Amino acid sequence: MESNQKSHSARWNYYIDRGFQNQFMLRFALVIVLIAVVALGALWLLRSEEYGLLPGNAGMLFAIDMQQTDASGAGGIVPGKSYTAFALYWPPVLIMSGINLTLILVFGLFYSHSMAGPIHNIKQTLRAMVDGEEPRPIRIRKGDQFQELADLMNQLIEKRVK
Repeated sequence: MESNQKSHSARWNYYIDRGFQNQFMLRFALVIVLIAVVALGALWLLRSEEYGLLPGNAGMLFAIDMQQTDASGAGGIVPGKSYTAFALYWPPVLIMSGINLTLILVFGLFYSHSMAGPIHNIKQTLRAMVDGEEPRPIRIRKGDQFQELADLMNQLIEKRVK
């Protein structure tokens, strides 16, 4: 029963090779961070020259206070309440980048798990053989990466080592 519990808990441990998996996720995350920095940098550079990023090719938007209406029924401009394209667009860019970063990290953890598990299993088998233990076949889960590599190593173990 003890080994069954250990096997079950190991199956649900998605961090098998922390170094490899962290590096894998970090590389994907850096792409998202780089995209966010470039998008925010482009908006920041355009802050003085809006280039039609706002409706009606306006250079700036102003807040309108409908309480302060004139004879024509138009609202009055609220002093100090103006918005550039940068001021309007950076929050959504930052929020979407955060959502993308979170999704990439979760995806990266699960995808790297399908690579780290077989690599870890292959390393354990090779270490056991180096230590003089009886070679055992390499078993990896269906859907994991490196199926062909594991099959070839099992053929090698069967033909050359045993």
